[in-house]
Amino acid sequence: MKDKTTDRPRPRGKGKRTLFIPTAILAFAALFQLFVPKTDLPLSAADAAVDGHANHVAPGTAVPPAAGEKEVLYWYDPMYPGTRFDKPGKSPFMDMRLVPRYADEAKGEGIVIDPAQLQNLGLKTSRVASGKLSFARDFPANVEFNDHRKAVIQPRADGFVSSATPLAVGDFVEEGDLLATVTVPGWASDQSEYLLLKSQNASKNILSGVREKLRLSGMPEEMLARVDSTSRAQTELKITSPIAGVVTELSIFPGMNADRSMTLAVIQGTDPVWVTAYVPEKDLHLTSGRARVTLPAFPDRAFEILNLSVLPKADPVTRSVPVRLTIRNPGGLLKPGLLASLRLRSSGEEGLLIPTQSLIDLGEEKRVIVRKEDGSFLPQPVKTGFASGDQTLVSEGLSEGDEIVSVGLFLIDSEANLRGALARLSDGEPEASPSSDP
Repeated sequence: MKDKTTDRPRPRGKGKRTLFIPTAILAFAALFQLFVPKTDLPLSAADAAVDGHANHVAPGTAVPPAAGEKEVLYWYDPMYPGTRFDKPGKSPFMDMRLVPRYADEAKGEGIVIDPAQLQNLGLKTSRVASGKLSFARDFPANVEFNDHRKAVIQPRADGFVSSATPLAVGDFVEEGDLLATVTVPGWASDQSEYLLLKSQNASKNILSGVREKLRLSGMPEEMLARVDSTSRAQTELKITSPIAGVVTELSIFPGMNADRSMTLAVIQGTDPVWVTAYVPEKDLHLTSGRARVTLPAFPDRAFEILNLSVLPKADPVTRSVPVRLTIRNPGGLLKPGLLASLRLRSSGEEGLLIPTQSLIDLGEEKRVIVRKEDGSFLPQPVKTGFASGDQTLVSEGLSEGDEIVSVGLFLIDSEANLRGALARLSDGEPEASPSSDP
């Protein structure tokens, strides 16, 4: 019996369409290769290793130049100067073209950079000049009581307070104002003895000795004068303020007992006052210059400075030294506790000055990049002194008129791998080739 499936007629043209599809794909691929231009893209480090096209070269491996062209040692990315390539193209690290390193640039001790790169990256230089640094620093300060104008009030003898002037801490008193009256019962017998000897016409030596004993017991001269004039014992001690100032402590109340060691009141003078600021140790040299004190409360007032002294002990935590200024305060405008500002000005000695931004601080050593007469760049160790504003004093390593890089140091840093290779460059040693891909 015949299989009916074998007798079915095949559709016309189906075999031809099956052959046409592969043929069309091959034709399209041929046209793509014909019309699309080939691009010579550089291989990354990984691709080059896989395909066998190693694009890293050893230092000093020159690429044969064409006629009339400079000899190229290798190509590199300025941002990754340690990695070298054997052909031009696009950097696998950055979105930029590789830069050639020519054989004539490798000669000499300096670093030679393409002038086009210098212009595009904005590298600028400046000349080392002679001059003086001008210093001006502002330091926060505080107004304080002047302890040289401080009075401690004590009764000098045992007794009791018979009366007291109504006062409180913070009140202002004038010199000679009455603070309290203290009765001293023990003085009555001593003064009576003195008056008895005086009435008996005792010798002057005896009277002088008894009077001195009364004075040493705490009796003021004014009280002894009243004893002589009235011929009566005086037991009431008038306690007055010896200076004009503010009452900062007060322990006087009517009827209280008072012994000779008790402090009844403390009065602080207000003219002059102290203004104290803490100056960092690196700025202590400014204390030999001019000083000016201002207060936010009185920005248009200038205050007379009587004395400036640097105290002998530094703060071990902040490493700053207290500087104390004695300021006239005739009107009492300067209140202890107010915030002040101390400005110190000074001028340094004549020396060589460079822009601070031109310094490369490597920790143990500081360097600058010097541009030589042939246009190459050379790292130069320097020793620096004080700095003020955008200028730094240089004591060793440069001469007046030297041209140094002030803007664009990152380009030289990238080019020479300053952090690790500057020491070798300054000694004339060649740069080592990287051992592995980045």
